[in-house]
Amino acid sequence: MGIKEKSLELAAVSLIADEAKKAKDRLRAELQAEMDAIGADRVKAELGDEVVAYVTTSKPKFKWDITSDIKFLHWVKEYFPSEVVESVRESSIDKLLEKLQLVDDLVIDHTGEQITWAFPNISEPYLVTKFHSDGREKLREALVSNFIEPKKLLELE
Repeated sequence: MGIKEKSLELAAVSLIADEAKKAKDRLRAELQAEMDAIGADRVKAELGDEVVAYVTTSKPKFKWDITSDIKFLHWVKEYFPSEVVESVRESSIDKLLEKLQLVDDLVIDHTGEQITWAFPNISEPYLVTKFHSDGREKLREALVSNFIEPKKLLELE
């Protein structure tokens, strides 16, 4: 299989994943409404006489939302001072790290000093599928007409 065929298959699988997510979200909402209507918090998914899965409504989790970080910090400082830690603002981290350079496998800061608390980490490249204009619709039609066979593509045969 060549690069063009592989890129077409990747685009088709990306479309299937997107469509599957839409269907999953829709089905979740519909099923939750039906479960709420009968007061159920768990249902069986059955294939013929065999149970293949259970669908359960998760229990709500209680959580406090902080509306003022400053007031919360003052409260913690007053009553639980050992729980307060000094930190660098998250919004400044990238700007500050721009001051570092990699020179002959050494990390050097803006003053020329060697830094031992940081090291470079280069991520692996990955593929991103972006559909061209009506590409999704064309792929959808190819899947519906079996020009691209979903079962074969997903190795379901």
